[in-house]
Amino acid sequence: MGPQQRELRRQLDWLMTFRVVIITTLMICTFVIELMYRPLLSLQPFYLLGVVTYAMTIAYAVLSRTVQAVRPQVYAQLIGDLGVVTGFVYLTGGAESPFSFLYLLTIIIGSILLVRRGGFLVAACSWLMYASMVLLIQRRVLTPYPVGVEENEVATVRILYSLVAHLVSFFAVAYLASYLTENLRRAGRELEMRRDDLAQLRDYNDHIIESINSGLLTTDGEGRITFANRAAAEITGREAPDLVRRSIIEVLGQGPDFLLKARTALGRERRYRVELDYEDTRGRRLYLGFTVSTLRERSGYPLGMIFIFQDLTEIRALEEEVALKKRMAALGEMAAGVAHELRNPLASISGSVQVLKRDLRPQGEAGDLMDIVIKESKRLDQIIRDFLSFAKPGRFHPETADLVEVLRETLSLLENSEEMRPHHRVETRSRPASIRFDFDVNRMKQVFWNLAKNALKAMPSGGTLTVSAVDAGDGQVTVSFADTGIGMTEEDVATNFQPFHGSFASGTGLGLAIVYRIIEEHAGRIKIKSRVDAGTE
Repeated sequence: MGPQQRELRRQLDWLMTFRVVIITTLMICTFVIELMYRPLLSLQPFYLLGVVTYAMTIAYAVLSRTVQAVRPQVYAQLIGDLGVVTGFVYLTGGAESPFSFLYLLTIIIGSILLVRRGGFLVAACSWLMYASMVLLIQRRVLTPYPVGVEENEVATVRILYSLVAHLVSFFAVAYLASYLTENLRRAGRELEMRRDDLAQLRDYNDHIIESINSGLLTTDGEGRITFANRAAAEITGREAPDLVRRSIIEVLGQGPDFLLKARTALGRERRYRVELDYEDTRGRRLYLGFTVSTLRERSGYPLGMIFIFQDLTEIRALEEEVALKKRMAALGEMAAGVAHELRNPLASISGSVQVLKRDLRPQGEAGDLMDIVIKESKRLDQIIRDFLSFAKPGRFHPETADLVEVLRETLSLLENSEEMRPHHRVETRSRPASIRFDFDVNRMKQVFWNLAKNALKAMPSGGTLTVSAVDAGDGQVTVSFADTGIGMTEEDVATNFQPFHGSFASGTGLGLAIVYRIIEEHAGRIKIKSRVDAGTE
C-alpha cells in the first residue's frame, strides 16, 4: 500500500469517527427533546435512522480491515451517508427541511477525500437523492412526514426553486471545496519538498561539520559551549554532549583573561589566533592552535564566538626535529676542526706524561696526579672519537643481512661485557624468526650496542631488558628496547638525541646522537616513550 493509500485510509477512519460523533449528538438531542417536550409527533423513525447509521458504520469498519481497495470504500461510505442525510431531511420536512445543509457537509467531505472529481460526483448524487425525495413526496409516492404541505401550485413553484437552488449550491460547494483541497494539497506537497530539502541541507551541513578534522566549538555570549563537533570531542578527549553547556575556559583549562583577550582582539580584527598547551582527560599533553571569530546572527548582532582548532602536536614535534637537525649539522661542520685541533696536542700530552711516569717513577701524590692525567686523556680521546663518529661518519655500506642475527650477536657481546650485572636479565623476541633486508651491519650493531648499554645503565638495581624485532611489512621493521629502569622526565626525552645531553654522568652524551644519525641514514625514525620510575622504551 502506497503512502497516498495509507493517507486515504487514515482519512477514512477519521470519517467513520466523525460520523459516529455526529449521529450520537443527534440521537442525544432527539432524546432530550422527547424527554423535555413530549412532542405529539413520534420520534421513533429518528431512533431507527440512528441505529441504521451505527450498523452501517460497524459494517464499514469491518470492510476497512478486510478489503485492501480504499477508494471504493470511500465512495460507498459517502453514498451511504447521503442516504442517511436524505432520510433525515425527509423526516424533518422534505423540501421544507432546515437540515438540507447536511448535504453540503457530505459534499465537502467528498471533495476533501476524493478532490474535484469525487466532489462533483458526490454533489451530483446529493442532488439526485434530494430531488428524488422531493419529487416522490410531491407526487404523493412518499407520505410527507410530518403531515402538512402547501397546495400543488404553490408547492410546485417552491419545489422548483428549491431544486435549482440546491443544484447550484451543491456544485458550487463541490467546486470551492475541491479547489481549496487541491491548493492545500499542492501547498502541502511543496511544504514537504521544502522540508525534505531543508532536512537534506541540514544533514549535509552536519556531515560537513562532523567530517572536518578540525575541532569546532561555538559559545554563547557568556562563554558557555553551545555546539561541539566530532573532532572537538576527539581532540579534547570528551564526549560531544559532555562539552555542551560547559565553560570554554573550564574545557581548555585557561584563566578568565583568555576570553577577555579574545574579545579585545576581535574588537580590532575579524580573527584572533592563539596557540596553547593542553592536557586532555586521558592525560595526553597536546599543543593546540586556535582561530577565534565572532558568531553573529543574520542582522549582524553578536551571539557568541566560534573556536576552530587543530592538534599541532606532531607539527610542533617536526619543527623541533628540524631545529635539532640544524643544530646537529652546525656541530658537524665544526667537528672536524675541533677534533684535529684537540687530538694531536692531547696525544702529545698523554705520551709525555707516560714517558715521565716511566722514567721518573714518582711516588705518592705526584704518581696519582700522573695517573689522573693519563686516565682523563684517554677519556677525552674517547669523547673525540665519538664526536668524530657522530660528526663525520664513514661511508654508508648497506648489505642484505639478517637483522635478528645481528641483534643476537650484539646482545651476546653485551651479556659478556662489564655493563651486564647478575641482577640484569635480557629477553629477545622476533616475529618472524628471521628478518632480512638491506642495512649497514656495523652501524646497526653500534645502534643496538648503545641502546642496550643505556638500558642496562637505567636499571642500576636490576631489571629486565626486552628487545623485540617485528617485520611490519612493506620494508618496514620495528625494533624495540624496553627496560624497567628509572625512566626519564619529559624534558630529558625532548633533549635526549641532542649532542652532550646524555642522561648518565659517566657517558659522553653522544651515544644517542650517534644512534639518531645512523637511523636517519637508514631512512628510519626513532622515538622514546618513558615515565619516571616506570621504564623506557
